[in-house]
Amino acid sequence: MARKFTLPLGVNDIQKHLPHRPPMLMLDRVIEFTETTIRAEKTVDEDAFYFQGHFPGNPIMPGVMIVEAIAQGGALLAALKGMFDTETHLLAFAGIDGAKFRRPVSPNETLCVCVEIVKQRRHLYKFAGHAEVEGSIVTQLTFSAASSPRF
Repeated sequence: MARKFTLPLGVNDIQKHLPHRPPMLMLDRVIEFTETTIRAEKTVDEDAFYFQGHFPGNPIMPGVMIVEAIAQGGALLAALKGMFDTETHLLAFAGIDGAKFRRPVSPNETLCVCVEIVKQRRHLYKFAGHAEVEGSIVTQLTFSAASSPRF
């Protein structure tokens, strides 16, 4: 059963449903939520830790960080829908398929993460997701995750 909340959700609300904390929390706000989809945003801070080495003088958000943002969007979607107990379980990556990177993401851009639940079978979930900047897709992929007990 979906949890009740009012949009937009900010960082404090997101942290109630995800175990991630800064600097690894990759979502700043949720702007849209339906029964099967979520849209969340991340303002890419020019002081983010990964820009120190990726790449000096030409900072580009690492693709793995974009993938992480998309995955957090999927976990948050499942959590907001009440598909697993966030107090006792978390959603962990099980696989990534067909990741495509269309263009780099730079500091001070707003990354919009869009994720859809494609399938759920017991504790296994399949998602399709993409990230956009100013309406243009920068990354797209499908991924799977599994609900597992927190330890």
